[in-house]
Amino acid sequence: MSKRLIRWLGGLLALAAGIYFVRYAYLALASKDLSGLLDGGVIAAATALTVLYALLIPTTGVAWTWLLRAMGQPARYRRMLPILAVTQFGKYLPGNVAQHIGRIAMARGAGVQLPAALFSIAYEMLLMLVACAHISALTLLWDPPAALSHWKITEYRLPLLLIVTLGAFIALLLAPRVASRLAIYRARHRGDQDYVPPRLHLNAATVLACYFTYAINFCLIGIGLWLVSHALLAGVTAPPSPIFLTGAFASSWILGFVAPGAPAGLGIREAILSAWLSGALPAEQVVLLVVVLRIATTLGDLFSLAWGSIATGRNGLPT
Repeated sequence: MSKRLIRWLGGLLALAAGIYFVRYAYLALASKDLSGLLDGGVIAAATALTVLYALLIPTTGVAWTWLLRAMGQPARYRRMLPILAVTQFGKYLPGNVAQHIGRIAMARGAGVQLPAALFSIAYEMLLMLVACAHISALTLLWDPPAALSHWKITEYRLPLLLIVTLGAFIALLLAPRVASRLAIYRARHRGDQDYVPPRLHLNAATVLACYFTYAINFCLIGIGLWLVSHALLAGVTAPPSPIFLTGAFASSWILGFVAPGAPAGLGIREAILSAWLSGALPAEQVVLLVVVLRIATTLGDLFSLAWGSIATGRNGLPT
């Protein structure tokens, strides 16, 4: 009953956020000329954003391979990468779990043991959330949005930056233990009171390497958003910095990720990103940038699904 209630609440939250963004978009774009989206510079920047987003699959695939190898699994990058590319599209299904279920099933077909497959995804989620929260916090302190720029807390940037970074480092060290605790909790929730998690802990080097890989992913999107905003403004005014846009995307991503029932964070991320950008860009450009981002991410996932399906067929993996 509780799971069904959470799904319903998540769906309502996504719907409310979607309505907010549609209303914001309507008010911003009413009687406005949208031909700017057809400008050559905007199309080129949107293409660059799509390419940068598509690069997240190869970089995440590297980190996933590192995680599996650290657990003693026979993981080869050229076999793990297509699996990740194909299953990524499952995030568009409600619940935000289809991509993980599909990846575990296909990884098992590639010779990865079930406990290692489960723990690798748990570690990935934890490390990615830590990286995202760290980047969001750093940006809030270093280059805050207009609504927060007057807060007195921003006067203590340096010590707060050090505290946030220390907190992220501690979270990285605790990630393996948290993953084990989560596995035990889920097992006992299923009625398996005697469950003992396998010893699949990671070394510090692997944890740090994966963390920096996930952090780079968010920076790639920030650079892509900066290119699109620069093209949309067409030299009229300076666009927000890549640091600001990276933090804005990271904040919208993490809230869209944790919102239950919102496929690929649909509605949630658009609403949060619009709120972040409202004081940094004209309302019309905010909506156009958010729309371009959603189009770019969807096209990037479709491209990954296409080449990943071809690659899995050649590798003889089940799809």
